[in-house]
Amino acid sequence: MPEEQRTPSDTATDPVCGMTVEIETASAAGLTIEEDGVIYYFCGRGCNLDFGDDPARYLDPGYKPSM
Repeated sequence: MPEEQRTPSDTATDPVCGMTVEIETASAAGLTIEEDGVIYYFCGRGCNLDFGDDPARYLDPGYKPSM
């Protein structure tokens, strides 16, 4: 029997902490925010809430995510 072939999940970078997150997992958990037509994905509720409170801070080109 041939081995099951797996493909990697699509991922995104959490704009708050810089962590790589699986899009499917974040979407299923409701950890997304749409801002100016772009969907952002988050590792957890804290980052999701922080971004929701002040998206401009995290979208500023000078902002450097840190874990």
